[in-house]
Amino acid sequence: MPGHLKPGDRGSVELSSAGGDDGSSSAPGRGAFGDFETDFPTIGATAGAANGQCDDPTVYDVQTFVIPEDRKLGYWSTAALICNQMIGTGIFSTPSTVLRATGTPAGSLLLWCVGAFLAFCGMAVFLELGTALPRSGGEKVYLERIYRKPKYIATCVYAIQFILLGNTAGNAVSCAAHFLRAIDPRRYSVNIQQHGEALPTPPPEGLSKGLAIGVITLNCLIHLYWPKVGGKYLMTAFAALKISLLVLIVIAGIAAGAGRGLDNPQSKNFYGDGAWKRDGATDAPGSWAAALLAVMLPRGWESANYVLGEVRRPAKTLRVSAPIAILGVAALYILANIAYFAALPKEVIQNGGVTVAADFFLDVFGRNAFATTIVPLCIASSAFGNVLAVTFANSRVKQELGKEGVLPWSRFWASDKPFGTPAAALLLHWVFSVVIISAPSSDSEDTYDFFICLFTSSQTWVSLFIGGGLLYLQHSPSQSEIWAAERTDYHVWWPFTLTFCLACVFLLIAPFIPNEYGDGSLLTGSIPFYVFPTVSLCVFVAGFIYWFGFAKIWPKFGFTLEVERAEDELGNEVIKYKHVKRQRETRAEASSTSALPQFRENLGTDEVRMSQRKEVSPGASSGGEDNAHGHSPSAHAS
Repeated sequence: MPGHLKPGDRGSVELSSAGGDDGSSSAPGRGAFGDFETDFPTIGATAGAANGQCDDPTVYDVQTFVIPEDRKLGYWSTAALICNQMIGTGIFSTPSTVLRATGTPAGSLLLWCVGAFLAFCGMAVFLELGTALPRSGGEKVYLERIYRKPKYIATCVYAIQFILLGNTAGNAVSCAAHFLRAIDPRRYSVNIQQHGEALPTPPPEGLSKGLAIGVITLNCLIHLYWPKVGGKYLMTAFAALKISLLVLIVIAGIAAGAGRGLDNPQSKNFYGDGAWKRDGATDAPGSWAAALLAVMLPRGWESANYVLGEVRRPAKTLRVSAPIAILGVAALYILANIAYFAALPKEVIQNGGVTVAADFFLDVFGRNAFATTIVPLCIASSAFGNVLAVTFANSRVKQELGKEGVLPWSRFWASDKPFGTPAAALLLHWVFSVVIISAPSSDSEDTYDFFICLFTSSQTWVSLFIGGGLLYLQHSPSQSEIWAAERTDYHVWWPFTLTFCLACVFLLIAPFIPNEYGDGSLLTGSIPFYVFPTVSLCVFVAGFIYWFGFAKIWPKFGFTLEVERAEDELGNEVIKYKHVKRQRETRAEASSTSALPQFRENLGTDEVRMSQRKEVSPGASSGGEDNAHGHSPSAHAS
């Protein structure tokens, strides 16, 4: 069953049920659930003996997960993961959307500053939770810790949302498009805004989709076969490339401010009426709200929390790496926007779309191979780095969902065989990404923007529940002392948490306010503005339906899959899968069999000793899972 590791003694790990019921994950006695070996002889006896498992007949499979120490992320690789997920292609195109919504350079820069502050608040919330619960899974772990009743609900709802929407289709398509523009700039170049040339033809849809699927496939193969190379070295290299490109934009902006370029500096964007005059902006009531939502689309403050089980000294590393990455990227984003306004007229930025960065380099450096080929290739590399980071992080979350036993074929999705990497979870990630890439047949760019907004909207719901839950843990009379003992000395200031929650509420309401621009909406083009927030709500409804079927209907057929988490003596995570047969019984019978003294009267001497071993683990704290069935943990290694 879904559970949580909580502190016990230093040498042991204790499982806390997501449902909050005591001992529900303990192995049931034969008197309570019937003779398991009689009903399942091959699972209870043959499989258990073959795998060297304990004499508890309900444990029919054990998986041990070993992360080599040299594969774990350090300070720089953790910061690189966050940078890669935050920096995709948005900073090279989003300024156009923000300026169309606000109509003023000053208003646009103000929104980017607000977005930076909200990102810092989000980072602070996830920093307290991540240092207190340093396990892979991120939001899944925190939702299970906060919302323990009804049992399984947090895990099931989050699982449906994350598996369906947590993919990398949008940046894979963007990577393919910019790569095509780099290799054939005469046909597909977008660097045309200041020169009055004919609009280029878009890359063929089939070619773009094929390359995008190739990008997803290559990333999954890298993380499957070369996890150390992909998780540490490549992500660090791509993060360095992205930061270098943003630094180059900032330096070129300084050159534009000094008069370098076609018609620079663009002083009217910073002084006089030009800074605040709303020229060419939409008059839709939700335009500013849509602009803030566009600024917040490149999330990423939570990405390191997804893989904390693969981070060296996770609590300490997270406290150092996350602020460096978040604040550094936020500063570069603001400076890059200032550079755009220093070099380009406001009208060019508004109409630029994905061409903003290309127009910028054309203005400063002129029409040459650097502006028409190297820059699009760097933007494609930035998108590839984003896909690399998202594939690495999201596949770990999907593996954690498999470990909880709430998915069909959970043991398969949780497995790390045969390469010690989440192969099945990578396959799951690949399948849903390919489906989304392949599905759109018209207005593909709008469709991919729609899926990006859809995932961001659903993640905002999750963030709201996490922020509100943290306030509950911090200030509830029944939880504040427990949480104070459980967390580390890092404690986010409550106004930051409250600000983060209020921002989430605003970002959930904002998409329902009309934000039309031209023939479509600011964020999703030809797709109506209200569609993606509505679909986001429907996804959560689907999650509740799935939970009802999993937790309420399926057990009525007589069996449930329960999961226990433990650690062996080497600190490796051990997952025990238990297939428990449910016996139909009255409330009176359930009450009588749950009373331990009365229950023991019906047991033989050997069974009493087994029960005692389950209650007190030899050599561990009370409730420790490592020896919960009277075994050395090493006996469970698969």
